[in-house]
Amino acid sequence: MTRYSTLFIVFMFAASITMAQDKFKVLAVRGNITLDGGKKLAVGQNLKLTDKITVAKGSYASLAHINGRTVEVRKEGQIKISDLDKAASQKTGSVSGKFATYVVGELTEVSEPIAFKDGRRANMRTTGSVERAAGDEVNIADSVLRWVGGPGELQALAAVESSQIGSGEVFTVIMPRHTRLLNDSVTFLWHRSQKISRYKLVIVDRENSVVGTRETTDTTLALSMQGIGIKKGTLYYWHVEQSDDASERTPEYALWMVDGQDRATAEELVGSVMSESGDQGAAITSLVLAAAYEDQGLFYNAYVSYIDAMKNAPDVQNYKRIYAEFLIRQSLNLEAYLAYK
Repeated sequence: MTRYSTLFIVFMFAASITMAQDKFKVLAVRGNITLDGGKKLAVGQNLKLTDKITVAKGSYASLAHINGRTVEVRKEGQIKISDLDKAASQKTGSVSGKFATYVVGELTEVSEPIAFKDGRRANMRTTGSVERAAGDEVNIADSVLRWVGGPGELQALAAVESSQIGSGEVFTVIMPRHTRLLNDSVTFLWHRSQKISRYKLVIVDRENSVVGTRETTDTTLALSMQGIGIKKGTLYYWHVEQSDDASERTPEYALWMVDGQDRATAEELVGSVMSESGDQGAAITSLVLAAAYEDQGLFYNAYVSYIDAMKNAPDVQNYKRIYAEFLIRQSLNLEAYLAYK
């Protein structure tokens, strides 16, 4: 055997190993997407270079590459995994990789968390309707957990909170909860109270001096932080109250506009995630970005990214689940239940 023959055999052997390697993991699937042979694509499944997938009309899948980048598949027809690999391999997602890895782990968790299981049915229609809803009363949560235990706890919490919010017994905000802020524009959200027809949003500093107020009959208000007097690197608190009765009010939540090195670090991280993403408008990119924001304590920015993901892929149940888990971490149990169901 000649030297060149030996090199050729070694090359072919190496190539065969490369072709057999897993290149992508399936994060989410909606609709009808099949591998060669007609087997349906499944969450958590690995895809090799030699694989081909067929995407039916209206179907969707998100895939995580081994280098940390994520891609979405929407185009109808047959797609070669080798083509997706070439596109994903153009740049290695070194910065976004750890956040993509986290999202991959979350999305490929096939078993539902116990809090999402419907162990006990609750009729949400009979417990009171709300325009927007959330509750963070610890005593409510503790009571419900004593009543129902583990299975179905989220549903039970949601039912109790829906009842108390609908009756006007509970008045609380949705977003932003305690958070650092990166962007100047913030949309404040709270649930509607039957007792109040006009609301006043109040922002105070650490000495409880009023920095700014705005009044509205709605339950949402978009504000410029700079326009209302918020300074970077300074702690503020906000709440909503009845415009003519300050005793009827929500709890307070802290706001901190990041500055200095914290801002530089956060902006660099976000910029890296965006530049390393396969498709900046994709839902999976928004999920990875949300994980990066949450890692920096930018919970409001994470919330906005999750909302973007839900808009771009509203029917992917696994996306709904990790969004709901984020809402639970923010003590927004009713919001989490409604988002997931």
